[in-house]
Amino acid sequence: RICLEAGLPPGLVSVLPGSGSEIGEALVRHPDVRRVSFTGGTATGRHIAAIAAQKLMPVSLELGGKSPTIVFDDADLDHA
Repeated sequence: RICLEAGLPPGLVSVLPGSGSEIGEALVRHPDVRRVSFTGGTATGRHIAAIAAQKLMPVSLELGGKSPTIVFDDADLDHA
């Protein structure tokens, strides 16, 4: 409801409740999923990469970092 009120097209955002390992595993293995982008732990990234390799599916992985952020030119760099 919030996404629709914000003007996002229906179906653009999906919320899948459940554990990351259970839901994530199902998504990565699903035959209709053709690409995965993941930000998180290295062990999970390796697992996703192994599944993707079996499917010959491209992945984008940002691994090992904590709380990625974007800092704009006008930001207080000490605070950021």
